[in-house]
Amino acid sequence: METLNDFFQKNKEQFNELELPKGHEQRFLKKLSRNKTSSGLKLWYGIAATFIFLAMFSFFAKDFIFKGQFVKNNENLIRLSDISPKYQEVEEFYKSGVASKIVEFEHLNCKIDNEQKTMIDKELEQLDVNYKILQEELIQNRNDERIINAMIDNYQNKISFLDLVINQIKENC
Repeated sequence: METLNDFFQKNKEQFNELELPKGHEQRFLKKLSRNKTSSGLKLWYGIAATFIFLAMFSFFAKDFIFKGQFVKNNENLIRLSDISPKYQEVEEFYKSGVASKIVEFEHLNCKIDNEQKTMIDKELEQLDVNYKILQEELIQNRNDERIINAMIDNYQNKISFLDLVINQIKENC
């Protein structure tokens, strides 16, 4: 580091050939002080944005946090079988498919750690919560084919997810 300082000291005249315009130092100090105040505002904006985010998150997440109460309040939800006999067959088919995949998953001889089990349970719970939301929407729009198809897709997603998990566990066994 001393050699660099020596170099600058020896060649000082070459670096000072150009003169700065008049008032340069004052403009620089003014800009410097302006940046200090704007960084303070950025800090407060960040704090305010964080507070707003947390408030919104807590508002939307309350049903998931108190899941037990969420489920208890919605025991009278509509099912596909309540719409028509055709949908009753579809619902029974997918329910039995999900049940058989869960039995297959539970009877795997491979051990999975608690973290993996927790992740799988959370994903299945999320699919159940989504299904309950669709059931609530179906109450409002009883014959809406889009909601009915979304409910069927939810069953298919659950079966696909369980298939994927079972296959991955079997591969790693």
